[in-house]
Amino acid sequence: MVTKFHEIDSITMEKARGGEGSALCYPYKCLYDKQGKIKMFNFMELNKHSSIGVHTHIDDAEIYIITEGSGIYHDNGTDIEISAGDIMICNKGESHGLKAGNQSIKFLAFIIE
Repeated sequence: MVTKFHEIDSITMEKARGGEGSALCYPYKCLYDKQGKIKMFNFMELNKHSSIGVHTHIDDAEIYIITEGSGIYHDNGTDIEISAGDIMICNKGESHGLKAGNQSIKFLAFIIE
């Protein structure tokens, strides 16, 4: 199976998870619920000066892989500078958020059980 990026309908997210500004989300729905492990898989572009608000993962984990740009990742109360190539893992029971500065951040985001 092949999913072409240009065939995915984008979704604009305003103030994602209580953050600021907006993000574009490209959901790869073909990957959702594969054998009960992947709950969500998206390519995302967080616009400059926008953020995904700090939130806690109660029943699942989330992974971000930065493909372009840089910003600040909130990891359980600690802010860490991140850039292209970095991977962030938020395990069950942990909290995280992401903030873009003067440039957008492009990343893959997926939630797993």
